Amino acid sequence: METKPARTCATDMETTQENQARKALEDSETRLRLAMKATGLGLWDFRRGEEIVGSNDEVARLLGYRPEEFAETRAAFVARLHPDDRERVRRCFRDYLDGRRDDYAIEFRMRTRDGHYRWFRSVGQIVERDPGGNASRVIGTYLDIDEQVRAMARLEELSARLLSVQEDERGRLARELHDELGQRLTAIKFNVHAIGRDPQAADVSRRVADCLTLLDDTLARVRERALDLRPTLLDDMGLGAALEWYCRRQEERADVCILLDGVDRLGALPDELVTNAYRLVQESVSNALRHSGCSTICVSLECQPDCLQIVVTDDGQGFDPAPDGSAGFGLMAMRERVALVGGRFSLGSVVGQGTRITAALPIEPGMQP
Repeated sequence: METKPARTCATDMETTQENQARKALEDSETRLRLAMKATGLGLWDFRRGEEIVGSNDEVARLLGYRPEEFAETRAAFVARLHPDDRERVRRCFRDYLDGRRDDYAIEFRMRTRDGHYRWFRSVGQIVERDPGGNASRVIGTYLDIDEQVRAMARLEELSARLLSVQEDERGRLARELHDELGQRLTAIKFNVHAIGRDPQAADVSRRVADCLTLLDDTLARVRERALDLRPTLLDDMGLGAALEWYCRRQEERADVCILLDGVDRLGALPDELVTNAYRLVQESVSNALRHSGCSTICVSLECQPDCLQIVVTDDGQGFDPAPDGSAGFGLMAMRERVALVGGRFSLGSVVGQGTRITAALPIEPGMQP
């Protein structure tokens, strides 16, 4: 019986082990690709020295292409990168391959088929090295994070503008306290000093009457400012009564007709929902009065099984909403307020045809007022 040389047996065993290892790697990659497809993640496969960068169909979809018309190359990838991000991505990837960095995880903007840039997060992992220990193959993922990045940018902008508005409001209150209330209190102080110096003076009655008039006016101004900040009706009588008071007050101030519907059918609502609903109506009506040039504003509220729907329309001049969804501070604040409670917000406006704002604030099952 012929016996194979020991070296040949060892070689056959090594070949078998290599084949098994290669098959295990291929199986692992297959499972990874299936997982990426199931989770909606783009998968890329970079081999050092090759121009083509392998990718799954999800990469094409994320960039707005059909899989059959998309072929990823290193040059195409770089060309799609936002010019401000190219060097940063190159440096990060190069440092990772050369061992100067422990991980490859980076966020950048890429141009999609329609010419717009979207934010992506990419994470990579070295899966093969050459005999010298250098990275020769990297597999990684693409995750579309554009909505999250833009939402964070909007929140940062909103926070900055809120601080600015707070400072403006504090300045306005300080001026009112000094110019209006301060002057009245000073006049009262002079009258009281004069009465104290000569209680029997002939004009004492006039000065007392003047003090009472000034005090009544001062109390009215303080009460008015307090109601502007938060009407006591909101806590004492509920959302319907507070909105009735607010709309009638704005009608008198601006000489505009404000039609209010549905407040008599609201019933008891949770405190947080009441506050958010009141602020949304307040901001919507205030925006319309400041910017639309309208003669009529309609405010409608309806309790649906899962939400409180608020609709505010005006017959003003309207405007062209920005294509990217950006807007003035008031509209942005309303949009973010609704988003923070998990609601829905929509804005419709046409030049010459007025504006319609719709918000749906969720009412969770079991929420108690």
